[in-house]
Amino acid sequence: MDYITLGKNVRKYRLIFGFSQEELAGKCDCSNSHIGQIENARGIPSLDMVVRIANSLSVTVDQLLKESYSNPEVVYLRELAERIEKYPVARRIQACEALMAYLDSLEKFSQ
Repeated sequence: MDYITLGKNVRKYRLIFGFSQEELAGKCDCSNSHIGQIENARGIPSLDMVVRIANSLSVTVDQLLKESYSNPEVVYLRELAERIEKYPVARRIQACEALMAYLDSLEKFSQ
């Protein structure tokens, strides 16, 4: 497991949700210094702690570890699908069309 990436992702999601280290530590029932050690890859969290952090941040363990996977794109694709599925049908179609147009431009300019 890449503990540097895990720590960066914990910090990223913590900041996205507006939590201080102390607030996240309170939600995870640990010390804020432990959260700091995890974020700075100076401490190795237990699997239980990784799950508690993910639950406290309303993310999946996959989201915290995706860069460590040999196929991280699977996590990204799942995240995209989950987000798109929340939209009404008309907005889903718009999102898919926008993504297709973006992919077309990537393919056009990568040749």
